[in-house]
Amino acid sequence: TGIPQHSVAKQRTGSAVPPIAKMLLNKLPRITQLLARDPKDQRGIWGYVAVAFNQVDAERLSKVGANRLCAEWIIKNGGGVRFVESPSRLWKDYNSLPGENTQFCIKVVDASNSSIMKIGLEHLRDCRSIDTVIFHNCKHLENDGLEGLHHISSSLQRLQVSGCYNITDSGLAVIGELKNLRQLLIFDMIFVKNMEAVAASLKKQLPSCDIKATKMGLTLKPKE
Repeated sequence: TGIPQHSVAKQRTGSAVPPIAKMLLNKLPRITQLLARDPKDQRGIWGYVAVAFNQVDAERLSKVGANRLCAEWIIKNGGGVRFVESPSRLWKDYNSLPGENTQFCIKVVDASNSSIMKIGLEHLRDCRSIDTVIFHNCKHLENDGLEGLHHISSSLQRLQVSGCYNITDSGLAVIGELKNLRQLLIFDMIFVKNMEAVAASLKKQLPSCDIKATKMGLTLKPKE
C-alpha cells in the first residue's frame, strides 16, 4: 500500500497576518511590475512567483526553526508533510499546522504535484528526522535539483523520483551519494535516456538499496 490519505484538520483562527500573506505583500510591487509588461510573459511572471515561494526566509527561520519553516515551504508550494509525532497524518493545509510554539520534526516530505525548485531544498538543512521524500510530478525541479538532498543524507532512507521531466540521467546520478537509502523508486522520467544504465550505476553505489527503475507506476512500501 502507499502513503495513506491525510485527514482534514480544524483550521486555526486569529487576526495575525500569516507569513505566506506577508511574503506575497512584500513581493507585490515586483510582481505588479512584471504584470505591467507584455501579457505574453506569463511564464516569467509565475516563474518569479515560484522562486519567491522557494527562497529561504532567514528571519523566519531564526524565529520558528528549520522543521516548521520546511513544512511551511512544502505546503505553500502544494505538497504535504508528515511528522514524527503523527506519522499517519499528511499535513497539506497551511492554516491547520500546529501553533508556532509547538515543536515537531518532519518525517516525510511529499512534494507530489508541487512547485518546489532546487533553491527550496535549502529548507531541508537541519531537518534531521526526514526518512522519506517523494518528488512526483515536480515540474519546476531542475536537472540538478536533487543535489539538495545531501542535507538529509544521514536520515533519508526512502526516495521516489517520478514525473519530474526536467531531470535527466545526469540529474539522477547524485542519488548515488545518499548512502543510507534503503528504497528507491524511479519512474515516468521521459528525458532519462538509459534507465537501465542509471539503475545499474546506482545499484553499484548503493548495494543495500532496493532499487526499482521503470516506466510503470509504483508506490513506496510501508516501512517495516
